[in-house]
Amino acid sequence: MGVGPRRRSAVAAAALAAVALSLAACGSGVSTAPFAPVGRIVGTTEGRIGPEPWSLVALDFLTVQRGYVAGERCAGSPGHCVGAFGRTTDGGADIAWTPLGPGSPSDLQFLGPQFGWVLLGNPGQTGRLLGTTNGGRTWTRLDAALFFAPPRFLTSDFGYAIAVRPGRGGAFSASSLELTRDGGRTWQSVATGGYLPAYADFPSENQGYVAGWQCRGQGPQSVCRAAILGTQDGGAHWRVLQSVGESSVGNTGTFALDFLSPSVGFAALPDLQGCTMGGCLPGLEETQDGGRTWRTLQTAYRWGAQIQAGWASPPVFTSAKTGWITLSPGAGPGAGGVLVTLDGGSSFHQFFARGFTAEALDPVGGVAYAIAGSVPPGSTAGAALVRITPRGGVRRIWPAAVPASAFAALEGARLYGVGLADAAGALLSSQDGGRTWSVRGDLPGDPPWLASFPGGRMGYLLAQSAAGGALLYTTDDGGKTWRADGGVLPEQPSYARFFGGGQAIALEPRRSGGEVLRSTDGGHTWRRYGRLPAGYAWAAAFASADVGYAYVEDGERLAIYETRDGGRRWRTLLRLPRLPRNVTPGTAMAADRTGLLALQRYAGEAGYLVTRDGGRDWRVLEIGGARGASAIAVQGRSTVLLETTTGLLRSTDGGKVWTYIQ
Repeated sequence: MGVGPRRRSAVAAAALAAVALSLAACGSGVSTAPFAPVGRIVGTTEGRIGPEPWSLVALDFLTVQRGYVAGERCAGSPGHCVGAFGRTTDGGADIAWTPLGPGSPSDLQFLGPQFGWVLLGNPGQTGRLLGTTNGGRTWTRLDAALFFAPPRFLTSDFGYAIAVRPGRGGAFSASSLELTRDGGRTWQSVATGGYLPAYADFPSENQGYVAGWQCRGQGPQSVCRAAILGTQDGGAHWRVLQSVGESSVGNTGTFALDFLSPSVGFAALPDLQGCTMGGCLPGLEETQDGGRTWRTLQTAYRWGAQIQAGWASPPVFTSAKTGWITLSPGAGPGAGGVLVTLDGGSSFHQFFARGFTAEALDPVGGVAYAIAGSVPPGSTAGAALVRITPRGGVRRIWPAAVPASAFAALEGARLYGVGLADAAGALLSSQDGGRTWSVRGDLPGDPPWLASFPGGRMGYLLAQSAAGGALLYTTDDGGKTWRADGGVLPEQPSYARFFGGGQAIALEPRRSGGEVLRSTDGGHTWRRYGRLPAGYAWAAAFASADVGYAYVEDGERLAIYETRDGGRRWRTLLRLPRLPRNVTPGTAMAADRTGLLALQRYAGEAGYLVTRDGGRDWRVLEIGGARGASAIAVQGRSTVLLETTTGLLRSTDGGKVWTYIQ
């Protein structure tokens, strides 16, 4: 909207202050009239946030213990980022960070403990290539270029990259193969036999391979012929080793190469026939004679029923038998995660198929380190360094596990949440108000919706069913194991919570209000009990089986409603200003029995309303710097947890001071 954080805070406070004056004129006593507001806004609290943690974006490990990472910290938007370089000597458990200056790192590479390179800037944009000769203690600015793909170095002097030089344009017409023989200080364009390179791999300084395109026609409808080319003289001459086929620009999948030696290599071939928006697996081939002949390992997008398709990254093989591929879920219902083969590509096993994606991966010493994050890709919340063993599973290394969504237990002091731990979709719990978290177990369902733990070791979970409704799972050991319990809701609820004695509440949203469902047998059967107020309910929270709150949009206005009979009748607690144009209400809301109720005012803006007396007096929380909040939990009269795109925030003073949990 073109308004800075401090200005935006002032505008929001002024708008709510105007509402407070109008409400105060009507009196602040509690009214029994169903639509007479009984609450008022009494002031604004400016919250401040501690230093944002570094978010991992790239990695390179020399051994299982010694490795290097690149991170970023963005203020306001991804375009305003500073980068950092990190070292670890204990497999990632502890990382020592060194700032790199403005820019978002997109890649790093080390050749031994002294020589390394970091690329600042996103692919397709002007970047800065930094180099170090002393293990990262100091960095030198090298040649700037528009890199399509990060540069790769074979020695401290020789490297190669696919790049774009200023003044060029178009889809494939922009690319060129660049070589450096002075460690990245200068680059020279190399002609590749009339083909425009999409990917390059040099197993030695003289012998190299290119996956390239030769196009005819103009614009996005150009028809391009794909081929794999090879050189024996350092790029001076190229010849076609294999013609792959033709495709129109914009209709190509993964086209990449990975050579273990001048003779042994693997190729991912582009083919989008039969693919979906969610992803597509490429054809996979192998050569043992330097590209003269090829053997098919996997047919495009038909890798077996056990593999869920996503958009594949270039393959990375560490031996003739062991190879790795990361997947992105794309724009549709695709899968993320990591594929690994132990038989040279004949079959693959999938890690992280559900709910998470690997943003970067580096195999070393028989394992692979990966940066795993929550879907959608690009979200920094939940990003973590994990170590994957081909036969032994996944272990989270750094930082300590925190939930990507969190909620408070109804009884007792425990908090629960869903997060990335040693498995995707793990159940986490905290007994110290969210400061530290431990793993309870894995969650069933795809995806799971955590309902609640009413107290003790009994818990309930609703997960999506194949028919589009929700299935019930229960646990009686605090979430270590779960069982399907037979309960079914015909539609996916927007909110559900279980209480003691088998009582449960679920909400089915509707554009004109919504339905309140109740269960008295722990979710096995449900009956329609009441209706939400007219309008669209963006969020809801119940503090008990009787007392609940709804955050409703009615036209251009918002209101907070309360029920004290389990959802049969509602009254207005507070009315809010009109929504700014093209701004949607927030969807984060939480309440507990101690009287603290918190909810997000506008999506994407960290402005919150908090009451500690059941809705009579409210305060506005303005939290500058917190972006994209998606989940919230409250516990006691002071502790609030807030999930943002930059991590989990915790306040123990009702919102004045916030710190990142890491």
